[in-house]
Amino acid sequence: MPLQFTYLADEPDQVTQVIDWWYSIWADRMGSDLEAARQQLHNSLGTEELPIHLLARIDGEAVGTATLKLQELGELYPDCQYWLGSVFVAEEHRGKQIAAQLVEQIIALARARNLPHLYLQTVNLSGGLYAKLGWQPVEEFDYRGERTLLMRKIL
Repeated sequence: MPLQFTYLADEPDQVTQVIDWWYSIWADRMGSDLEAARQQLHNSLGTEELPIHLLARIDGEAVGTATLKLQELGELYPDCQYWLGSVFVAEEHRGKQIAAQLVEQIIALARARNLPHLYLQTVNLSGGLYAKLGWQPVEEFDYRGERTLLMRKIL
C-alpha cells in the first residue's frame, strides 16, 4: 500500500505517539514535562492556521510526521517566517523515502497557501536530504552547542 498523508488535527489520538517520537531525538529542546508538550501540541492542531502537522501512514500505521510552521528559531531569526520542521520517521521505516515525501507534502501545503519560501534547520551541514530536494544553504550557526545549517527553499 502506498504512503498516505493525514492531518494530525484529524487524528488527535496520535498526539502522544508524535510527542514520543519527537522526544526520542529532541528531548534536550522539549523539556522534561511530556504532558505539557502533549497538551501544547494538542492545542495547536488545525488544518488552516499554522502550525499544520502531517502524519504519514503505511497500511494504516503512523510512520512519520512533519510540520508547516510560521516561526522557528524566532530568537535568532525573527524576520524569517514559514518553516518546515519536526520531520521525523519511525526508525523501522527509515530508508523508504518517507521523509522526502513528507517534505514534498509540506511544500505543497505551503504553495497552496501562496507562501513565498520555507526555511528549515538541520545539523547535517551538507544539507543532506534537503539539499537533494533543492533547498539552498543560507548560513551556518551555533544552536544549543551544535553547529547547525539554516536552509531555504523558494516556492
